[in-house]
Amino acid sequence: MTRKAYLVIFVALVLALTLSGVYLRQRARAAAATAGQANCDTPAPPPPPTTPPPKLPGFQIEAACGAEPARAKPPAAKKR
Repeated sequence: MTRKAYLVIFVALVLALTLSGVYLRQRARAAAATAGQANCDTPAPPPPPTTPPPKLPGFQIEAACGAEPARAKPPAAKKR
């Protein structure tokens, strides 16, 4: 191979390494920006419904991710 072919291959390798470094740096910055936010398994709750929740024994609404857990009231005693 000629010197020109080796030079082209060398420049292509340097360019590939440079671009991969820029890409990895950009991904690291994006990951650091989202690290401050809460990692949630559940999304934020929808707006409150217009109808009240059912009054079932043991029924409990799950708290939104990153919010204070809601204190569930004990079920009301049945009237006899």
